[in-house]
Amino acid sequence: MDDNPEKEGRKRPPDPSVKPALTSTSKKRKTVTVTAKQDAASRVTIESLPSEMVEAILTWVSVGDIIAFGATCHAFHQLSLDSALWKAFCRRQATDPLPDTSAPHNWRRAAILNYTQALYLHTLGGGGGRLAPAVSLAPTPPLALGFKRILPTCDNHFLWDERGTVFMLCDSVTLAPSGQLVWSEASRSSVLCRNVKDITVDPRSDVSHRQYVYVLVARSPRVSAGVQPGSSVSLKKCDSVEIYQQYSGERVFHMTFHPSLTFSQLRLMGSEVNRTLLLLTDSGRVYTVPMNETQLNRPRSFTVQLTLREINHSLPDLPVKQIHTSYSSALYITGDSSVYLETHSAGVHRHLFGTSQGFSSNNGRTPMLLPLPYKVVMCSLGLTHLCLLDESGRVFMQGSNNHGQLGTGDKIDRQEPTQVALSLTPVDVCCGLNHSLALLRGETGEKEVQGCGCGRGGRLPGWSQGSPVFVRLSVKAPRSTRALCSSKYYLYLLCCYDIEEPLMFRTPPPGAESEKEAAEREGLQRCLSQLRGCGHLQDQLTTLRQAVQSHMTLSSAQKDFLEEALSTMQQGSSSTIQT
Repeated sequence: MDDNPEKEGRKRPPDPSVKPALTSTSKKRKTVTVTAKQDAASRVTIESLPSEMVEAILTWVSVGDIIAFGATCHAFHQLSLDSALWKAFCRRQATDPLPDTSAPHNWRRAAILNYTQALYLHTLGGGGGRLAPAVSLAPTPPLALGFKRILPTCDNHFLWDERGTVFMLCDSVTLAPSGQLVWSEASRSSVLCRNVKDITVDPRSDVSHRQYVYVLVARSPRVSAGVQPGSSVSLKKCDSVEIYQQYSGERVFHMTFHPSLTFSQLRLMGSEVNRTLLLLTDSGRVYTVPMNETQLNRPRSFTVQLTLREINHSLPDLPVKQIHTSYSSALYITGDSSVYLETHSAGVHRHLFGTSQGFSSNNGRTPMLLPLPYKVVMCSLGLTHLCLLDESGRVFMQGSNNHGQLGTGDKIDRQEPTQVALSLTPVDVCCGLNHSLALLRGETGEKEVQGCGCGRGGRLPGWSQGSPVFVRLSVKAPRSTRALCSSKYYLYLLCCYDIEEPLMFRTPPPGAESEKEAAEREGLQRCLSQLRGCGHLQDQLTTLRQAVQSHMTLSSAQKDFLEEALSTMQQGSSSTIQT
């Protein structure tokens, strides 16, 4: 038989050792490619889902997950801003049905406020050998929405939220053997008042003086007997000041004003028997109402008279924007961000200004302009010292410094606002009795608490001996912390993030000082302390010359000028002494 297949008229069977032909390989590859495309088409991804389905999924995750989802790409970011998504999320998270009257205008803001709100308590004093102070998360009132301020009193904590509601949280906290703060089952919250425009208590740091809570509230007037409900007669809301007992929450007194007189802020001054209530109108005028708290429990009706404050008589064309008070002084921030301070005690006046000159019982209410060329946006006023923040984030301190509470590195009083360098951007400040606290924010948004002054009684956690400069305290502050305050027993951290809150600083805050600049500032502060301790002019000039040569970087012309000026002054003082 002939082995040639052509001669036989038939094909030879394929040899297994021979590779397949190119045409057959292309067909197989094409078949494999089609199968992969079919598998990919059958797979479901989040990009292939309808937007309605993605929204339904997002309503079942946390607020942090929604924000992280919106940070992935532009399309998901737009989806994460949808109002319908946040509305469904809020209604699912609500413990009670939300009435239409309380529906927020911005559902996304309401959800973030509710997600970030919290109140933390750090115990002060009695820490023993523990490395860190005990901390506790206070129970959150179920109907609260975004904490704005906390006012601790003897028996309760009063929380004011963004809706204008004041909640009373019972102070039923015990210290467990493990060192942790434990809230008892009796720590329940109740609503004290609604439609609140401002709230205040006794400005002294000792909560034992805070027996009453003063609330500025907008009330709807009572409908007259001749007016039918739902008629076209428009009834304007009237501002009212209501006073509540701090331990029971019972209202003991209220005063109502004419609808044409609307207020934005109220503050207290003075002692219980000689209380002064300051009211700031929307137009920037300050009125005074005298009060006697010892007579509040007596049921009676009387008429009070509003008296215009001296600040408006002295500056009739300059409205007041903010009021801050302590026990014996009041500070006003005007419409142009200037600062005026009035004192009502010779001792407080001496601590703040270094002298009793210019103070008398007759003109003690005359406001004095603080020499500060920058626009002030925030203030904290203590009994004998104060702290100011300008629009660029700079911190200025003034007053008594016997415990180092000004943070200047020494214990020398300051009669004018003195700038103090902080390592981070300030968010909030608090002036205590003889110490100061600052809430700071880093570049990445982390928060920390720094303090200076007296550390006795645990006022500065981690620094029992105190510090004349601002140092970082042993306090863990969440990223959403917006305010802080302290009492004798606790340091309070109020947490809440508001996406609609305007920026405090109009210009970027100054960066942190380098190590070289910080060392130079510290050296100059030591030279200044030595200069003030010199008893003779000759010694002062010698100390100043050494400071210029050692710590000041000047051009040759500037250095020659200062050397010549100091030599001339020194020669003149020597001639005067010899004569």
